Amino acid sequence: MATEKRDTTVEQLIGVAKSAAVDRLVTEDDSRDAEVVGNVLTHVTDDGIITREAIDESVTDTAMILSTAETRVELAGIALEEARERAQSAPDVDSVRARLSAFESVVSGAEAQVESLGETNQRLSAWQRESRSLYELVTGLRDVASGAQQVTRVADDTQLEIEEFETWLTNHASRIRELTGDVDVLEQSLNGISETASQVDDGHASADAWFDASLRLRTVPLSIADARAELDDVRTMAPESASGDEMAEIADRLDSLDGRARAMESELDGVADDAWHEQYGERLESFESTLDSFETPVSWAAVQSELERARQV
Repeated sequence: MATEKRDTTVEQLIGVAKSAAVDRLVTEDDSRDAEVVGNVLTHVTDDGIITREAIDESVTDTAMILSTAETRVELAGIALEEARERAQSAPDVDSVRARLSAFESVVSGAEAQVESLGETNQRLSAWQRESRSLYELVTGLRDVASGAQQVTRVADDTQLEIEEFETWLTNHASRIRELTGDVDVLEQSLNGISETASQVDDGHASADAWFDASLRLRTVPLSIADARAELDDVRTMAPESASGDEMAEIADRLDSLDGRARAMESELDGVADDAWHEQYGERLESFESTLDSFETPVSWAAVQSELERARQV
């Protein structure tokens, strides 16, 4: 049972040896781990002593990390604005609107997060004017730094994706390559499902493996519909000089994969024990019903979330 917390303030621990500070913090809250507390206090320790200068340095380091995040988010926002302007001269198709909408959601989320981190950091930075727990101050600063680093990664990745989108927007070959890659991934997914069906038929796969393959197979029609919608947009965006051969080849591959997926559904149903249908039937029907609510362009992050939920129910 944890003892009642009596938070030790920053001022009470300045000049105290780190080992003694660890003992004191663990004693006042025995749910704390001494090793974890020691690692936390390392950020505000000089030569084994808690010092005001080390605390200020930790505050400064956190502010610099946060400043980097703010800059990267700003750059991502600038890249998004440039992409919006470039998209104005492109055909008004769903594929363009969906990509811009996804970028806007990520950038606005990053802006809100970095603003919240800034407010938290501002409160923590005023530690000399407030009576604040040293442990909470340092863990708060580490949380801000960690959050800012995560925002920086998201902003950098998003800026790169926006730059790739601009290439996609203005280059027919890039659009063909991306769509061809999507079809390749879809084909590989079907290959994996087919392999599971063979393993089940040979008695080398479990009911859980069959269920997972059945779930994944139910996403295939949605993938095909999404790719076909994308192909329609690629046709609309294609320059007059573009050959239709590559687009026709993609269409043929999608037709072939569609037929293969339909046949595989019967194959998977046929190799399963009756008890498996009884055990998993309602969950498969529920997942299929959920997928019916999705429209193109598909939010694949949302589909993946539903897939994970269906696996865990």
